[in-house]
Amino acid sequence: MSVAAASITATSEIGKCLWVPIATRINYARKLTNNWEALRKKASELRSKKDDIDTEIERFRLQKTPTQECDNWRNEVAEMENNIATLQQEFNVEKKCVWGLCPDNFGRIKLGKRVVNMITKVDLLIEKKFQNEFLIDLPPARVERRPEPPSTLSSSAHHTLDMVLNKLRDESTQKIGIWGMGGVGKTTILDLLNNYPDVKTIFDFVIWVTVSKSWTIRKLQNEVGMRLSIAINADESNDRVASKLFTRLEGKKYLLLLDDVWDEVNLRVVGFPNANQQNGCKVVLTTRKMEVCRKMGTDDEVPVSVLPNEEAWKMFSSRVGHVATLSTIEPYAQDIVTECGGLPLALKVVCGALRKEENVNVWRNFLRKLRSPATSVIEDLNENVFKVLKVSYDRLKNIDEKKCLLFCGLYPEDSMIEKSRLIGYWKSERIFSGKLTLEQALDEGEAILQALIDASLLEKCDHRDDSVKMHDVVRDMVLAITSQQGEEPTHLVRAGISSEMIPEEVEWKNATRISFMNRDLRSLPESPNCPKLLTLLLQGNENLEVIPETFFNNMPSLRVLDLSRTRIKSLPTSISKLDGLRELVLLDCENLEALPKDISALKELEVLYVGQFYYAAHHEGLKELISIPVGMICGIPHIEVIELTSRLSDESTEIIAKELSNLGSLSSLVFDFHIVGNLQHFLQNSIPWKERRLTQFIFLAGKCPYQFYKSNPLLLQWNKKYERILVYEGGGEERDSGLPPAIEDVLIRSNYFLLRGHGKLKTLSELGKPNTDELRYCQIQGCVALETIVNRNWIEMSAFSNLEVLFLLELANLKSILCLEMEEGQSSSPPPPPLNANSFTNLTSLDLWDCPLIEHLFSSGFMLQQMSNLKDLTVVRCVGLKGMIPEDEKVEYEALPKLSKLWLDKLPEFVNLFEGVPTCWQSLDSVSIWDTPKLRKLPFDTNSDPNLKGVEGSDQEWWDALEWDNHAIKLQLLKWTESGKKVHQQGDNPTVDLEKINGFQCRVLASNYEKDAPPRPSSS
Repeated sequence: MSVAAASITATSEIGKCLWVPIATRINYARKLTNNWEALRKKASELRSKKDDIDTEIERFRLQKTPTQECDNWRNEVAEMENNIATLQQEFNVEKKCVWGLCPDNFGRIKLGKRVVNMITKVDLLIEKKFQNEFLIDLPPARVERRPEPPSTLSSSAHHTLDMVLNKLRDESTQKIGIWGMGGVGKTTILDLLNNYPDVKTIFDFVIWVTVSKSWTIRKLQNEVGMRLSIAINADESNDRVASKLFTRLEGKKYLLLLDDVWDEVNLRVVGFPNANQQNGCKVVLTTRKMEVCRKMGTDDEVPVSVLPNEEAWKMFSSRVGHVATLSTIEPYAQDIVTECGGLPLALKVVCGALRKEENVNVWRNFLRKLRSPATSVIEDLNENVFKVLKVSYDRLKNIDEKKCLLFCGLYPEDSMIEKSRLIGYWKSERIFSGKLTLEQALDEGEAILQALIDASLLEKCDHRDDSVKMHDVVRDMVLAITSQQGEEPTHLVRAGISSEMIPEEVEWKNATRISFMNRDLRSLPESPNCPKLLTLLLQGNENLEVIPETFFNNMPSLRVLDLSRTRIKSLPTSISKLDGLRELVLLDCENLEALPKDISALKELEVLYVGQFYYAAHHEGLKELISIPVGMICGIPHIEVIELTSRLSDESTEIIAKELSNLGSLSSLVFDFHIVGNLQHFLQNSIPWKERRLTQFIFLAGKCPYQFYKSNPLLLQWNKKYERILVYEGGGEERDSGLPPAIEDVLIRSNYFLLRGHGKLKTLSELGKPNTDELRYCQIQGCVALETIVNRNWIEMSAFSNLEVLFLLELANLKSILCLEMEEGQSSSPPPPPLNANSFTNLTSLDLWDCPLIEHLFSSGFMLQQMSNLKDLTVVRCVGLKGMIPEDEKVEYEALPKLSKLWLDKLPEFVNLFEGVPTCWQSLDSVSIWDTPKLRKLPFDTNSDPNLKGVEGSDQEWWDALEWDNHAIKLQLLKWTESGKKVHQQGDNPTVDLEKINGFQCRVLASNYEKDAPPRPSSS
C-alpha cells in the first residue's frame, strides 16, 4: 500500500510540474486580448512619461542637454514603441484568424508570451529612476562670433585693433579702455577683437556684454548667464546669481568685452572673478568718456580718433559708388566728407542717403544743409554727427518714413525691434497714409523699414530677419528732436531705465507717445491728463500689479495700448473710456484672471492680443485665463486681428469659436479650437474665411496642441514667409486613415503644416496632392504608421513642388521618403524613374530625427536629382541609417550641388557618406559629425569645399580612424579649437554659434527638438 501511495504521490507531483507550464502557455493564448489592452495602457503611460521628459528637455534646451543615461532611456522607449507597433500588426492578423475560425493556437501562445514579456519591459522603463538629474549644463562655445565688419574697413581701425591686441598680450595689463566720441567706430574695434583668430586660443571664454545707459546689475547677469548657459530664475537674488556666475567662471581664463559703458560697473557684484595676472583674465571696454575708463580702473586706454581725410574719402567713395568721382559732383562730395569730420557713422549715413545719386543739385543741397547751424545739439552727441543724422532724416522722401523712424525711438537702447509688432503699432496709429488692410500694412511697413535701413538710420539684426535695431547715436538724435525742446511731436521716453520713479504729470500732458517699457514701475498716477496721447507702451514692467480705476479717464486720443508682461490681475473700468482705441496688447500678463465686459465698449478696436507665449515656455504654475465674457468678442464689430493663446476651458473654447465665426472683418486669427468640431463650425460660418479675406492664421486643433505653442512661443510671432499655419494632433481614430474634412479645408490654404500623432496614415500621399500644393514647411512627428512620405503615384504628379522645409521626427516605421516601388497589383518589374517629375525641387532644408527604420536617406539617384536645391541636411538619432544612398545605386551627376550645411549625430550604423557619388559642394561651409563611429571616409578633396569653415567631430579617436584618399585634405582641415570639443577646421573662423540655430522664426518648432545634440553650425 505504501508503495502504491508513493507512486500516486510521485505521479501527482509530476503532473503538477507538467501542468504549471502548460497552464501558463494556455493563459498566454486565453488572456491575449486582455494582456494586449494592458500593454496598450502601459505604453500610453510610458509615452506620457517620455513626453514629460521631452517637455523639460525642450524648456531648457538653450541651457542644458540630456545625460547619456537619459538618452539611452529615450532610445529604449523609441525602440519599445517600434516593437509595440510591430506587435500591433501581428495582433491584428491574429484577430482576423480568430474571427475567421482558423486560429493558429501555437502562434497565439507565442504572441501572448511576447505580449506578457513586453508588459514587464515597459514596466521597467516606466519605473526607471535616473541616478541624478537627467539634464546637465550645455557647454557654452568658447567664442560667439559677431557679424563681420565691411571689407572697406579703414586702416585706422586695423591699427587700433593692433594696439589693443598688443596690450592684450601684455601680462601686466588686465583692463583696457577703448574710448572716443559716439559714431567713431569703437564697437567695430570690439567686433574685430571678438572674432580675431588668436583670441580664441588664449581664453577659455570670450564674453560679449552690451551695457548701455539703462544697465542694471541684473540685466548684465542675465546676459552673462545666457552666454554661459546658466539658468537664472526671476526670483533669485542678485547675490545668488552672482555666486552662480562666479562658480562657473572660477578657474577659467575669460576675456570680457563690455560695449557702450556709461558709468562704473562693479564686475565683482555681477559675479566675475577679479581679472589679474595670476588667472590671466582680461577686460576690454568701450566708452565715450575717458572718465569712465578711470572709474573702471583700466590699465591702458586706447583712444579711437576720427579718420584722416584721405581714409575718410576712401571709405566714402567706395561705399557711395562711382558718382562721387564725377567731375560735377566730386567737389561737393569732398566737402561733404570734410563736414562729416572723419566720423565713420556719419560717413555711413551720408553714403546711405547719396549712394548712386547722380543729380548734382541734390549733392549741393545736402552740403548746404550740413553747413547750416544745427537746430539742436544734445549732450554726448557730436555736432557733426548730429548735423549729418538730422540732414539725412530731413531728406527722407515721405512723411511716413519720418514718423516711423521717430516711433522706433520709443524702444530701449540697443534693443531688437520686432518688425511685425512695430508695423502693427504703425497701422493702429494710422501713421500710414490712408487706411490699409493688414496685408497692405505689412507690405508698406516692410518697404519703409527697408528704406530706413538703406538710409543707414536703422540696421538689420544679427541672424534675425524678423527684427531691426537702431544705433544708439541715431536714437540720441531721435530723442533730441522729439523732446519738449524739439521740433517734432513730443515723446516721453523712459524705456529700459530701471526705476520706480514716475515722470511728473506735466510731462504727460504734451506727449503724443509715451514709452515706459521694460522699467521697474510698481504704480501709475491716478488719472494723468493726456489729451494728445496716441500710443502708451507699458510692457515689461513685471512688478506692475494694479492700474488705477481712473487711469484712462483723460486719454481720449489713445490708439495703441500695450500692457504685455505686467502682473495686472484685471483692467480698470476706465478702459471703456478709450472709445478710439484700436490696439490692445495683453500678452504674458501671467496674473490676469479675466477680461472685463467693458472691452465690448471699444467699438473701434481692431487688434486684440491676449494670452501667453513667452512666460508659458519659461515659467511653471501659470494661471490660465478661463474667463472671457460671453458676447465680448462678437461685441467688437471692427476687430481685424485676434490672438487668443490662453488655455481656455472646453466650454469657453466652443463659445468663443462661435463668436469668432460671426466677425466680419477678420484678417488675422490665432486660436486653439481644441476639437475639430469647433474648427468645422468656424469654417462653415465665417464670412472672411469663405471669402478668403482671412489671410493670416495659426489654427490649432486636436488632442493637446496647446503644448505646441506653450513650448514653442515663437510660433505665434508672424513670419511673412509662413503666415498660414496649421497644427493638428491626432487622426486615425476613425476608420478613414486620412484627415478630418475641416483639417483638409485648412490644409489646402496653409503654407505651414505640423502633424503629430496620427495613428493610421501610412504615406502623406493619402492627404491628397491638391491639399499640400501650398505648403512650404511641413513637420511630421510621432505618426506610428507612416512608412513613406511620398509614393510613386504622387511623385509622377510633382509632389510638394513648393515645399522648402521638411522636418521628420519620431517616425518609428518610416522606411523611405520617396518610394519608387509600384503599388500592389501593378507590375513587379523594376520601375523606371518617373519622367518630368518635379517633386521636392524647391526643398532647401531636410531634417530627420528619431526615425530608426530608414536605412538610406536617398533611396535612389532620382531622389538626389529631385532634391538638387537642398542646402541644409540634418540627421539625428536614426539608429538604422546605413548610408546616404544604396551602394549599388549608380549616380552619374553631382549630388546636392547647393549643400551648405551638413549635420549628422548619433548614427551608430552609418558607414557611407556619398562614397562613390560625384560631389563638388562649392557652397559647403559647415560640417558636423557626432557619434557616428562606423563612418570612415569623408567625401572631400583638395579641390572642393572652398568655403568650408570647419568639420566638427566627436573626438580625436574618430578623427584619427578616418581614411583619406589624399592625406593633404586631412592636414588642410586639421585644427583644434573650441573649449572641451575637437573641431577640425579649415581657415581661422570658428563655426559654432549657440544663438543661431535656425534662419527664420517659424522653424522654431524644428529647432525645439534639437535637444541633446551639439550646437548647430552657424550660418553667419
